[in-house]
Amino acid sequence: MSKIKVATERELKVRLEGEPFPGKPGPFPWVVRRALDYLIQEGKVKRHGYRGRRRIGKGVPMAFYSLAQTSYSEIEQLILIKRRISADISNVLTGEAPASFHAEDLFLDAFIKLNFKLHGRDVSEFKGLKVKSVNRKKPPDLDFVVERDGVIYGVDVKNWIRYEYDSRGEILHKVRLAKQLRLVPFIVARYIDREITNKVIYEHRGLVYEYKDLLLPFTMRSLAEDCKKYMGYSVLAVEELPEGMVKRLEDIHRRYLSKKGN
Repeated sequence: MSKIKVATERELKVRLEGEPFPGKPGPFPWVVRRALDYLIQEGKVKRHGYRGRRRIGKGVPMAFYSLAQTSYSEIEQLILIKRRISADISNVLTGEAPASFHAEDLFLDAFIKLNFKLHGRDVSEFKGLKVKSVNRKKPPDLDFVVERDGVIYGVDVKNWIRYEYDSRGEILHKVRLAKQLRLVPFIVARYIDREITNKVIYEHRGLVYEYKDLLLPFTMRSLAEDCKKYMGYSVLAVEELPEGMVKRLEDIHRRYLSKKGN
């Protein structure tokens, strides 16, 4: 914290995430929140608002944190920059924004490159089975279903920057959907806490591909650079996955086959 003049809560959580599975994990995001509250109570960290209330988009943080001895005048310009970046990254990752489905497309292209057969996208029924819907609403779905070597995966991609305690339910919900369709759950996510990763793998016999870099389209490389420079976010602005990430998909599938054969 001493090297960062001011930070948002999300920024601190992302900076402390640790390495993707199976690397060494960092603290859970909700633990970081509790630690931040403790440091504020102890007088070691100070919470700042910001001058002016002009709305610049969704996802704008209302609070910024610095060491207690830091004055607002020292960090005012950084707060304005981090407000803008936070709003921009939130806007491109939510709803129908261009980056919201980008990671899904990248990973689907990687599966196809590895000779997986695509059975469908936005899948809520498969081979006569349907997922359960509630109150006649549109049934929930999986991003896509792919098959290779006799194994059929129900894949869901989460290219998120926000991950909290309630996000775990989203992961387990997708796992349940895959199991309702008698598919092997395959969760691909920029971040999942290690407890949920273990639950997916060991309790539900699914797979997890956890990655570190937030994925954006190449046209958003300027935003990606700002995220890295000011927020400490690890971001890739690309139109295809790097070879190392593609190879890791292959390795995960191969390891699953070897365990399945034992």
